[in-house]
Amino acid sequence: MFSALSKRSGPLFGLCLVVVGLLAAISPVIPAASAVDPTPDPAGAAPSIDPAAASVDPAATPTPDPTAAPDPTPTPDPAASPAPTANPDPTASPVPAGPGLRVTHYWIDTENDLGTRVTLGSMDTPLGGMDRFVVYRVRFQVVNDGDTSLALAPSLEFGAGADPASWAPVATVDPVDGMPFYAASDDGRGFRVRTAVIASSSLRLSTSDDPAAAPAAGVASAGVNPAPTITLAAHSFTEVQFSVRATVSADWTAAYAFRLRQPAGGPLVAAVRMRTEPVFTLPPGATTGVQVPATLPAYPLKSTGGINARLASTVTSGPSVYPLGGVSSTSPHDNLGMTLTSDACAACHIPHAAQGPYLRATSTMSGLCFLCHDGTGSTYDVKSQWTSLSLPANDASTRSYYSHPATDPASTHVSAQNAEFAGVLNRHAQCADCHQPHVATDAVPAGTSSGWTASGAIAGASGVAVTNGAAGASPAYTLTSTSAKEYELCFKCHSGYTTLLAQDPSHPSRWSLDKAVELNPANVSYHPVEAAGKNQENWMQNSLQGAAVGKLWAFSTTSVIRCENCHGSSSATSPAVDGRIDNHASANRGILLRNYRDRTLKATGASYSTTDFALCYLCHAELPMKDTSGGFTTPQMSNFEFHGLHVSGISGNGSGGTDIDVAGAGQGNAVCAECHFRIHGDALAVNGQTPAPGLVNFAPNVRPFGGQIRFVQATATTFGTCTLTCHGKQHDALEY
Repeated sequence: MFSALSKRSGPLFGLCLVVVGLLAAISPVIPAASAVDPTPDPAGAAPSIDPAAASVDPAATPTPDPTAAPDPTPTPDPAASPAPTANPDPTASPVPAGPGLRVTHYWIDTENDLGTRVTLGSMDTPLGGMDRFVVYRVRFQVVNDGDTSLALAPSLEFGAGADPASWAPVATVDPVDGMPFYAASDDGRGFRVRTAVIASSSLRLSTSDDPAAAPAAGVASAGVNPAPTITLAAHSFTEVQFSVRATVSADWTAAYAFRLRQPAGGPLVAAVRMRTEPVFTLPPGATTGVQVPATLPAYPLKSTGGINARLASTVTSGPSVYPLGGVSSTSPHDNLGMTLTSDACAACHIPHAAQGPYLRATSTMSGLCFLCHDGTGSTYDVKSQWTSLSLPANDASTRSYYSHPATDPASTHVSAQNAEFAGVLNRHAQCADCHQPHVATDAVPAGTSSGWTASGAIAGASGVAVTNGAAGASPAYTLTSTSAKEYELCFKCHSGYTTLLAQDPSHPSRWSLDKAVELNPANVSYHPVEAAGKNQENWMQNSLQGAAVGKLWAFSTTSVIRCENCHGSSSATSPAVDGRIDNHASANRGILLRNYRDRTLKATGASYSTTDFALCYLCHAELPMKDTSGGFTTPQMSNFEFHGLHVSGISGNGSGGTDIDVAGAGQGNAVCAECHFRIHGDALAVNGQTPAPGLVNFAPNVRPFGGQIRFVQATATTFGTCTLTCHGKQHDALEY
């Protein structure tokens, strides 16, 4: 099919504008750079270290640990503990001599929440006041005083108590329910799984208790456990470091200990004790209340069918009438009609027989909402969205999410503070995280030049406002008590304000990215959520106004769109652009309104299908994808003539597989995501690509040609070019 193309035939497959994206291709080891560094260390990278030469196997290409040395800030941190003496006498705490590997000393350092300053712990000193969600670096000196080289496979274990009776491995990357610790990132809010070399010149101690031992390079691990295996030559010593976090399962004031599984038994362990539980200060006039047994009988208003009064609820031209106990009152969600003496409060709060916090009628928040929002007491049947048989289960292992976890009992608040998401990995999505029932209204959102305003459904819900800087840079995040714009509510969980999920090095299509960085209007290209897009060409206007199967919106080049124009319930049929578009759950991965094929490439012989890109066609015309003539449509709806040829006419040209994350994959017709991999914005393109117009950033399966992947956009007077290798074809600055 390529023979039919002119010299102008480029590899740009689709100009669909959608929502996908999860982070970037990965190099073996990451330099400690910015939080949006797109090249984290691959999981399982195992540098092999020659202790005699204090050098690293060049195949592993690890980088030195930049945090091994004390913070070089010229002005000392007055809060920091004094750094340990550079060369303390290790014989002050003698360790019984004997051939083999021995742990002889330890340190426990503390990192701030941005990963920019580390307070060094004193040698062999237990840590008191350990806090949840803070990163600590546990470091050990290991000595080989034997006469032969020995392999060291560092694996971090923990135990409960000052002298643990049993030990368990520390979980990796993400917290595990019930486990008090996990091996965490050491890069502040930019989560990066990596290992790095501790150069022999950066060891805390320059000597050991074996006078004949020489220093050797060690290893620092973040989000990896066990750490890469290293080999210690006879009579040598090194240091091993793990970054750890305590979770909500770490009991306040409890004692714990860490050890290296090898050498077995120590002899030394690093001891810690958790801090006392933070005190929650009640507001003036509030009281703590009294805990009541869960076996108390339910309040009479509550029956097996929920609140009886909900069945009599009616909807009028004004507020909903909500009769409780024979007394009519306005809806619990009508802020204008509710007072502290209103009977409507009893719809949700039962003072003497509460089943949940805040005197709630049920033990879970979602259960309370479902008493009415199950299609009986309210016209909005929310419950069915989570219970639908068409809803796949969320799969964290593949980052495949089809619903916000509002019905998960474990998805609960761990803090009484609004800022509980700030810089920590404890996100959840209970109903009250997005909805404040006491102030909710029926107000619809409104489009403005800086984004859509928050609808009445999310009125009163906190959000994160951003002050944007340069393209690709992290903005300044500000927690707000209410979300002025809809996207600010999303940024509370889906931006660098919080700690994002760890990245799977082998699957960039699954990464969680900072949406505030991606949607910054300073970027070269972005979806127009915070401001109108930069593409003001007539052909883009024609695309937005053109026809497509299932098209819902008729935007223009000056429009600003909502997050909900892409993310919403798959059961929504024809919602108004300013209508109620909830994003509780969807049969489409990513909680998308319609299907979008972005991870699995087409197999040889698979034909073009509208449903593969149905999400794109909610806004954009389909004609350029169906036209295989190799010319522009009339009217012109694209800046690339060969969309149709790429999605319909290149099947069988490649010999790779169908995983978009694998370099060289691609055997069938193209999919939009191969040329528009990061759809929110181009600032975080994979493989170090230069941000380009038109949301063009190529997927990991696209390989370089001549050492580069490069796209140059066509203008009114010049051809555009592509330089890359895709679907088995080399593009050497091919014009289009």
